[in-house]
Amino acid sequence: MNNNSLAVLILAAGKGTRMNSNVPKVLHSILNRPIINYVLDSVSSFDPEKIVIVLGYESNLIKEKIDGSDFDVAIQDKQLGTGHAVLSARGCLGNFEGSVLILSGDTPLINPKTLNSFFEYHASSCSKVSFITSDVENPFGYGRIIKDKDGQIIGIVEEKDANEDQKEIKEINSGIYIVDSLFLWESLKKLNNDNKQNEYYLPEIIEYAVNNDYKVSTYKIENYEESLGINTRAQLLELGSFMKNKINSTHIDKGVTIIDPATTYISPEVKIGMDTIINPNTYIYGKTNIGESCMIGPSVYIEDSDLGDKVEVKFSSYLTNCKIENGVTLGPFCHLRPEAHIAENAKIGNFVEIKKSKIGVGSKVPHLSYVGDATVGDNVNIGAGTITCNYDGVDKHQTIIEDNVFIGSDTMLVAPVRIGKEATTAAGSTITKDVGDGSLAIERSTQKEISGWSERRKKKKESK
Repeated sequence: MNNNSLAVLILAAGKGTRMNSNVPKVLHSILNRPIINYVLDSVSSFDPEKIVIVLGYESNLIKEKIDGSDFDVAIQDKQLGTGHAVLSARGCLGNFEGSVLILSGDTPLINPKTLNSFFEYHASSCSKVSFITSDVENPFGYGRIIKDKDGQIIGIVEEKDANEDQKEIKEINSGIYIVDSLFLWESLKKLNNDNKQNEYYLPEIIEYAVNNDYKVSTYKIENYEESLGINTRAQLLELGSFMKNKINSTHIDKGVTIIDPATTYISPEVKIGMDTIINPNTYIYGKTNIGESCMIGPSVYIEDSDLGDKVEVKFSSYLTNCKIENGVTLGPFCHLRPEAHIAENAKIGNFVEIKKSKIGVGSKVPHLSYVGDATVGDNVNIGAGTITCNYDGVDKHQTIIEDNVFIGSDTMLVAPVRIGKEATTAAGSTITKDVGDGSLAIERSTQKEISGWSERRKKKKESK
């Protein structure tokens, strides 16, 4: 694609009333990612000269959720139709001359290869405007392609304006256009809102082109799903299921075992090595990389994390933005928060939470512990109930545990504190001072015993 002559215009201003939601339509998610980001990925792959996104309803919220920053934003203050939305972007396109690719922010399945072929077709046809069509069994909600008896395009009629005969037409308008920029602004000036919605429809530029003898081309695609937009929650589910199945099949073809694809959710950017097994009810999202021969799940959530080879993530574990090296065992029921780094052959057990900490090679945090803002050396054993007390109510502080340390059960490590190499803390201790290499640190109050306590309690109850 000749990106020097291409601008992209993404229409994302509408609320999406048929979604019955206060969330803007383009921020509804497929595989934990807003649908507009899928569209932006597809068009960004061409490195066009300019990308403009037209926003309106909840524009600031949408800007916060859009990936990347290499785009301009145009605001459509009042949502008066797709034609009006394009006009709202004229200021951003400035003096651009060339082809303008126009598509909706609600078409997450559109393939960059399809758009590339579409552009080449448009360029070779010397048309003023081209648009993608497809045949669908249930065309409800989409504009229908109207042709004359010779099969020549006459125009496009929207669902709400179509008569009964027109509603039977299976060929639909995808809402994806490539338009000569000079023709685009010329034709938009001629739009009117003489329709049931009192809106300015972009498809009317097709009728204007036909009536003024400008060449119009249609580009029909066989895989109609990729051109479909999302207007309802049912369509969101349908396209989400289609994408999920396609992604799962791709991983299976590359040597990943997915025990139950129906209950496995993997977002498009995820990479998984061969001979890894994904068990049911597992969610793997974001920019996650999983190595070879891993065992994941069941019922595991992983997001934006790197896992090495031969990692086992057991039942009901939750990982976000962390790094796991080779041979690590996690869970069941562990929580790894952002910036957790677990080195080779370490073990994080059940009901353990790790936050912004490195756990060294071969170290173990087997159960019921919290480790936050800490650096843990190699071959350390942390007993049950241990907590790094990292927050003093104002600031976070570091705990450093050096190599070959044994932390007794129910130890409170009050940061900032350092435990030296091969040191030991006795069970039930609250450690507030640094512990030297090879030392045993004990902090316990004197144990008292009151004889006859149970008998005294019994008499007290009887007296009442």
